[in-house]
Amino acid sequence: MFGEDHVQNIKNIPLSNSTVSRRIKDMCIDNEATLNERIKKSPFFSIQVDESTDVSYLSILHVIARYLNVNGLEENLLLCYPFTKRCTGEDIFNAIQDYFCENEIDCAKCCGACTDGGKSMSSCYKRFTWS
Repeated sequence: MFGEDHVQNIKNIPLSNSTVSRRIKDMCIDNEATLNERIKKSPFFSIQVDESTDVSYLSILHVIARYLNVNGLEENLLLCYPFTKRCTGEDIFNAIQDYFCENEIDCAKCCGACTDGGKSMSSCYKRFTWS
């Protein structure tokens, strides 16, 4: 599509590792802020919670949020949180609640929570009542 001149011009743009890293972090921060604002504006939202273990035996919590946006229902990864120690239903609940409080997301608008029914998730349901 582009000629060799365009390719050479792009190759001449100086990008250090720190510049690329900073820009990636800036994009992540912007994406997270946009997602949180959409959830705050939505009249309700639900979450899907999954805990898994990676190859280094580190427990990772994934929270996917489904919310009403201008164009209809949308679904996005809300939280990816590593647990350095044990992982219980209470730990999962506390991590999600801390995230909601930190980002000023109204827990009362959460109309549903779904899990895969794993052992660490089984005690999670009884904690999912915010006041």
